[in-house]
Amino acid sequence: MENQHINSDNENEHNGYLTLVSWITGMGALLFGYNTAVVNGSLDFMSKSSQLGLSAWAQGVVSSGLTLGAAFGAVFGGPLSDKIGRKKLLIWLGVIFTIFGLACGLAPNTTTLIICRFILGLAVGAASGTVPVYLAEIAPAAKRGKMVSMNQFLIVFGQFLVFGINAILGNLFGSNAGIWRVMLSLASIPGIALWIGMYAMPESPRWLASKNLFAEALKVLYRIRSKAQAELELQEIKENAEKEKEAQAEAASWKDFKKNWIIQICITGGMLGIIQQFAGINSIMYYGSQVLHDAGFASSAALIANVANGVFSCIGAIVGMYTVDKLGRKKLELIGLIFCAISLVVVGLIKSYAATASWTPYTIMIIILVYIVIDQGTLGPVTWLLNSEIFPSRYRGLGTGITIFTLWFANFIVGLLFPVLMAALGLANVFYIFAVCCVLGAIFVAARVPETKGVNLEDIESFFRARYDKEYTGKSKI
Repeated sequence: MENQHINSDNENEHNGYLTLVSWITGMGALLFGYNTAVVNGSLDFMSKSSQLGLSAWAQGVVSSGLTLGAAFGAVFGGPLSDKIGRKKLLIWLGVIFTIFGLACGLAPNTTTLIICRFILGLAVGAASGTVPVYLAEIAPAAKRGKMVSMNQFLIVFGQFLVFGINAILGNLFGSNAGIWRVMLSLASIPGIALWIGMYAMPESPRWLASKNLFAEALKVLYRIRSKAQAELELQEIKENAEKEKEAQAEAASWKDFKKNWIIQICITGGMLGIIQQFAGINSIMYYGSQVLHDAGFASSAALIANVANGVFSCIGAIVGMYTVDKLGRKKLELIGLIFCAISLVVVGLIKSYAATASWTPYTIMIIILVYIVIDQGTLGPVTWLLNSEIFPSRYRGLGTGITIFTLWFANFIVGLLFPVLMAALGLANVFYIFAVCCVLGAIFVAARVPETKGVNLEDIESFFRARYDKEYTGKSKI
């Protein structure tokens, strides 16, 4: 009984420490959400003639400049995290978030603001790849889904947070057009938390092992596992590292990505990102008030309803955290795609055949909120989780950089084209297009994506090598 009590205390201690790691590291995800959504509420203020006097084109550049920067940040962030370590990169990202969050708020002109937003985007993109990889590498297999899904929750919580902050500041201090500077500058606060907090966090044990720092890796594992689990896991990491060294001694480079099985992993990860974006979620998160206005709400009511989008995003992300390790990644992705498609089609049908009915605005709003919960509880967490799991450790930094660049570029395309398509085709037809993308995505996932629930990261590699590597003599362990 005494040994059981000691083991229970140790497990609670490890669980508490892992929770702390999740929250501190997750500041990078919260900053992702905050900085992508902060213009939703601040653009009107900065566009006033007494401020920056932004034209419609300039508004688009200010808004999408961060997303474009994020696409490139995702590419460079991966190799950089492989070179200097996940922890050190996250510390530097905290510095960038802090400095350039303040710089955006102090920007004297439009050009400076666009440059600062682009640099913030580089940090957002690097964080979007590094945070889930770090969490996946430090989490035990049984809890990996929940810990990495914390990343998705904090992204949408960051969006909800900024929706609420902007609404409060806009209502209380809206007579002062310069309030947008406060809205943008507040992003520096979680930046400081990431910057300072990461100093107390451990380095990824898998990254340490990849640099032959096995003693340091074991010290980290002792902090987050029982003694027996730590030693067993280190042995598994060592064995996998030896296999990789036998295959090729030098560090992963672009020429490694000519191998067919690595190409297939990149295609799988990239398509998961495209599917997530073309399911349409960011058309709601970026243009939610316009969508609701088109559905029949007055402009003021649509702005208030936009806060509800943030609330239901958080609800969906919480649902995803607690279901991804129970239902599994693949099953959850398929469920999400099917029900997202149904929701989008229903909105399209109502808009097509009952656009003028008195019940239409509220019905569409309810269905959109259901759609948000489904998407953020399924496609959102699964996309980030699978992209952090499917690459072998040696290729993980560069590989996730490639796939997350694809996700961000798809995000950029949706954000750029949605208002144009809505004006040209109407809301119903755009939602039908998103629904078709969901169906095609479900077919791809069913055919190409492995179920990684409860599987060690080292075993996931065998699925792709058994399918796509002609020189591989082993069998898939999934």
